[in-house]
Amino acid sequence: MEILRKFEQTIKRFNMLQRGDKIIVACSGGPDSVALLHLLNQIKEKYDLKLIVAHVNHELRGNESDEDERFVKRLARKLKLNFHTRSFDVVRIARKKKLSIEEAAREVRYQYLDKLAQRLKATKIALGHNADDQAETVLMRLIRGTGALGLTGMSIVRGKIIRPLLQIKREEIEEFFKEQNLDFRIDSSNLRQDYLRNRIRLELLPHLKRNYNPKIIDTLNRTASILSAQEDYLMKKTLKEFGKIAKAQKEKISLDLAKLFNYDIFLQREILRLVFERLGESEFKGSFALVELVLNLAQQRKAGRRIFLKKDVLAEVSAGHLNFYKVKKEEKDQSLVFPGAAESERFGIRLDSEIVKRKNLKEKPYSKDEMTAFLSWDKLKPPFILRNPRTGDQFRPLGMKGTKSLKDFLTDLKVPRYEKERVLVLTSNDWIVWVLGYRIADQFKVQKNTKEVLKIKAELTAPPKE
Repeated sequence: MEILRKFEQTIKRFNMLQRGDKIIVACSGGPDSVALLHLLNQIKEKYDLKLIVAHVNHELRGNESDEDERFVKRLARKLKLNFHTRSFDVVRIARKKKLSIEEAAREVRYQYLDKLAQRLKATKIALGHNADDQAETVLMRLIRGTGALGLTGMSIVRGKIIRPLLQIKREEIEEFFKEQNLDFRIDSSNLRQDYLRNRIRLELLPHLKRNYNPKIIDTLNRTASILSAQEDYLMKKTLKEFGKIAKAQKEKISLDLAKLFNYDIFLQREILRLVFERLGESEFKGSFALVELVLNLAQQRKAGRRIFLKKDVLAEVSAGHLNFYKVKKEEKDQSLVFPGAAESERFGIRLDSEIVKRKNLKEKPYSKDEMTAFLSWDKLKPPFILRNPRTGDQFRPLGMKGTKSLKDFLTDLKVPRYEKERVLVLTSNDWIVWVLGYRIADQFKVQKNTKEVLKIKAELTAPPKE
């Protein structure tokens, strides 16, 4: 059987399977996923595979969606395979997250398959995309506007996800069903003209095939394959250069602007795409317009200029750097009791404090360690609050005679704008006594007539909690 030969050839070429793999087979009931399930079932003994059938009911077509679920369940029972299913109200999810129906359906589908694979300790997740789907994806991205990265199409192997049918055409799958006399379900929504992918499948590709290139499916797949190989090579180069100019933390990435602009414009764009990926925003990765927007921001080199790439992703220019942040939700104040130990999961910090008689203090009360503070206990009054800066905050930095706005104080120290919002301040009876990591307030410093000293040692324990 020719399709089985090509199927195994693809598996071997891309090293998709190892003996003993446990595979989640995503099956909608449509021809592609049903063919995938049957073909994997035919080679399961050869590769010693354990197959698990998974179905997602998107609740988009009423009884028709339920019939799809029942069909897949019967098929799994017939093949004597374990079956798992989950229903999602995709319309409600799309409305809540302000996504299109297609985006919401894709998001819940992939999340469910990933969580199921983790729970069952599956080594692979098999999807039924074929060569025609790949051609549609390439054309859709080209129409919407994308760089070379977008034209690589879907990955044939990405982590646990494998697509063994990606080099097999839809017509070959249809022939397989005729030969094997197999049943499948038809998704009526695939005939709706209001979806771009459907218009490409039903109108554009047939038109191109009939009037311009009879082998358009092969041509587009070959283009995706070539560009995918180039992307793999380019990614290795990008990673190497990224390591030279970037400082990366869990939710912040900082690029050295001078070094960034020493690179060719092509590599600049690739580095920014890598930043987007590191921030967990893969949907930004192929967006040429967004990359250009960020580059334009960086080229102005004006400290404090910022743009939101998304409601929780921020790009900001600061002191020769281009910084990217995952924006946190607004933090609440936290009450503290001194002396003693206090740990804040919310702010990711631990404070250890003790009261020492001034005459018994062995250290100099002006520590060079910015995470240690010596304060005059005589002048401190509860409540003690740990919080982020507020609009209008004023304090008198150590060594100054007058007060200064906290905002100006941090600006003078060249603290990036977004970092200012994450700074922690300790207050006593609403007075700022310590800007953690920077300076104490002058009026709370230890003096000759101070009787008791509050010594506080701060230690970062984890990133602030979402």
